[in-house]
Amino acid sequence: MINKQYILGLLTVLLFASCSNDEKVVFINADEDGGTGNPNPITQTLKEKAKFKVGAAVKMKDLQGEANYKNAVIKHYNQITAEFEMKMASIWSSSTAYNFTAADYLVGFAKDNNMEVHGHTLVWYDSFPEWFKNAKYDSIAFESKVKIYITDVVGRYKGRVKSWDVVNEVFADGGALRNETVIKPIFNDPIGFYGRCFKYAKAADPEAKLFYNDYSVVLDGGKRAAIKKMVTRFKANGIPIDGVGDQFHYATDTNRQTMKTGFTDMASTGLLIHISELDIKVNTAKSDSYVFTDAEAQKQAETYKYITTMYEELPQTQKFAISTWGVTDKYTWLTGFWHSKEYPLLLDADYNKKPAYQGFLDGLK
Repeated sequence: MINKQYILGLLTVLLFASCSNDEKVVFINADEDGGTGNPNPITQTLKEKAKFKVGAAVKMKDLQGEANYKNAVIKHYNQITAEFEMKMASIWSSSTAYNFTAADYLVGFAKDNNMEVHGHTLVWYDSFPEWFKNAKYDSIAFESKVKIYITDVVGRYKGRVKSWDVVNEVFADGGALRNETVIKPIFNDPIGFYGRCFKYAKAADPEAKLFYNDYSVVLDGGKRAAIKKMVTRFKANGIPIDGVGDQFHYATDTNRQTMKTGFTDMASTGLLIHISELDIKVNTAKSDSYVFTDAEAQKQAETYKYITTMYEELPQTQKFAISTWGVTDKYTWLTGFWHSKEYPLLLDADYNKKPAYQGFLDGLK
């Protein structure tokens, strides 16, 4: 009987012998090329290839509850943002008490795994705790309380949280001040109040990078103009703002030229630029019958590639980080906010790299 191993060995020899000196046989791990069919897949992880920080929004319960989730964060990312745990409503439990349990855990996790922490967010109209809103403070008492909060929180994590979204989502679509009911009715000059919040954060940690964060910045010319006007005012008045973040909750059908034009305009501030909450919707029609096909996955990959390529065109001094809003399609806010059939992130529900992962990598220099 002929030995099967002998036959296999002989066929292997013949295969290699039939190749010219300039050819080589390449066996591709399907997981490594993300299923894109890329003939030259990059086997580096995101954090290994990028020359800036690559972050992800994470939740303590997922890091503690699922080893695959924790391992994916450690493998692919070198920065984290707390998805919920560092917002005011999570920390400020009463007028006399803070709850730092979850925030402390995330900061400790980052330290243990050689990652940086981006703090999100100090002042956001939608994250004031109910006890604070019910107190009906006048502007003086309101600001005094907020100053203490910023001083205490930023001071607690001095040197350990490297950057903060000091203020989040001030402007409505079109550029007017958002018509919220917490801050705008209290202050004659809300922008002045926000500027002082940056000063309070700077005093608590002079080394931390301080950001303004919003959504649709590159798509909404009116909002972007309002942000630029605020930045100009801050600079003129010595307000310590280091960067601007655009959340980039966009989609495969988002107009790329509009995105590019707006991105260039945002970068004209000269500040650090943070793509702060990136995810790319694919089920753009919110269809109950939507199927995430290979063709749809490729469209998503091309969108991610376009965004990272665009980001790489920034001067190196303005590149801060690209942060995805989540780690896996298994846990994405969009299945609740947008549609249950949505697959916006770089890893699928089983933590396999999607074509989007390769697209992100291909856009990096």
